[in-house]
Amino acid sequence: MTARNVVLDSTAWIEYILDRPNAVHYAKALRAPAHRIIVPSVCIFEVYRSIERIVSVKEALAVTMSMQAFTVDTLSTNRAREAAMISRAHGLSTADAIIYATTLAHDAELLTQDADFMKLPSVRYFKHIR
Repeated sequence: MTARNVVLDSTAWIEYILDRPNAVHYAKALRAPAHRIIVPSVCIFEVYRSIERIVSVKEALAVTMSMQAFTVDTLSTNRAREAAMISRAHGLSTADAIIYATTLAHDAELLTQDADFMKLPSVRYFKHIR
């Protein structure tokens, strides 16, 4: 059996980076080979924005640079159209729809603590712990 690709959504990356309670789940996933970890480019945007606000510009730059060690999936026009259809079908925000479209395109499993994804196929949801 071959290993499945994995996508961490922005909430998972932020949880991991800030070493919050669910970080252990994401750390385990990040031990996969780098080519199996898919990073939707919109996650780089969301993670940078959050880490810059919470920590610093320097940390946001360092973190998003390290995310590029994995397979970054840039938003193509086809993926954008797929995401638009997914957004409409599942009521997802733009960024969430792009992340989910990327997950499906790479036959990956999405790891998240965002309840908007909770009941979708190919998603492993971890309840957010405060």
